[in-house]
Amino acid sequence: MNIDIAPNNWYCIISRKEASMYYTEITKIIEAGMRKDSTKVASYSRLLAKKLSGDGEKRASNRILSVLEKMGNGNAVMDALTAMPVDQESRLDIADVDYAPDVDSLILSESVQDMLNDFKDTIQNKSKMMSLGLEFRNTLLLYGPPGCGKTSAAKYLASELELPLVTAKFDTLISSLLGNTAKNIHRIFEFGKKQPCVLFLDEFDAIAKARDDAHELGELKRVVNSLLQNIDDFSQDGILIAATNHAQMLDKAVWRRFQTVIELPKPGKDEIRRYITQFPKVADESGINEPQWRTITDSMSDLSYSDIKDVVQNVLKKAVLKEKKEIECADYLVEVFLFKNHGNYNQEEVVKFLYESGVAQKQIARYYSISERQVRNFLGKGVNK
Repeated sequence: MNIDIAPNNWYCIISRKEASMYYTEITKIIEAGMRKDSTKVASYSRLLAKKLSGDGEKRASNRILSVLEKMGNGNAVMDALTAMPVDQESRLDIADVDYAPDVDSLILSESVQDMLNDFKDTIQNKSKMMSLGLEFRNTLLLYGPPGCGKTSAAKYLASELELPLVTAKFDTLISSLLGNTAKNIHRIFEFGKKQPCVLFLDEFDAIAKARDDAHELGELKRVVNSLLQNIDDFSQDGILIAATNHAQMLDKAVWRRFQTVIELPKPGKDEIRRYITQFPKVADESGINEPQWRTITDSMSDLSYSDIKDVVQNVLKKAVLKEKKEIECADYLVEVFLFKNHGNYNQEEVVKFLYESGVAQKQIARYYSISERQVRNFLGKGVNK
């Protein structure tokens, strides 16, 4: 049995523990993986799982054992998914495989979460559905703005269904040679049919654009026709998930291939608050009251999850670097302002933003270590003079 394990998969599984506690096992797994020594990979992985279990990390331990069971018992799984499909022009891989996709947390609206779970339940009850003569489709289309959880949703479903996640690499899948892109699409679908997996086509609009686009050449029609045929022929043992930021660009025939379509919009205020609470606590935030939290979430209401992550990470990093014992409302609001203005600002503008956001002059003065008179002067000047 040949095993080619990406070390970062194991890191993701145990990311909640200090890696130094398991340094020996991790190192041995990496060394064995680089040498394609499947016996040692399995041996040290079981030892790592045992240690994690003993330390109370049952979930991480079970995930490792689950991966071992799928890989170790099924030589076919590994043999099938290690022979990566390649672009014939560049000889580069056109897919990545994550054997143990993991998502720390998936914060979505209740309606979106329910739709994802309905899709998952349908997949898990495929035999029952088919025995009753009900139509079964294993296809899901996700659309919405960038950074709003489409990739995380695909990882979540792969993790919940305990299937490898095969992600198309569109930078190599799309070829400059005439006809090669259609061939690469066929190759990646054939690869996805070798063993049950989740085949994930991100940036789907790159190969599924409407064929009536007057600016596109005949090659687009060949690509879309190839895509449609491969979707129709895709194995019911796997799952096809496509994601796009530009739903309006998709060909009409593509929409009909997806039984389940879910929009992932930017997070609402409740989701923003829940998302922020997922980050580590590096300083006391108990001084931020409920009205202030509402102000913070209001200021982020036009941001994506990815944007909010950048803002919160900056708040936390600065708190650590400045050795702050307390994080206050102004810390979040200032970072929101900086993010939205791409660092192009002056102090007067930030002071006015804080004041208009409900931060008292006294708090602003304390935050910037300036006098309240100076704050009033800033506010009196305006920012556009």
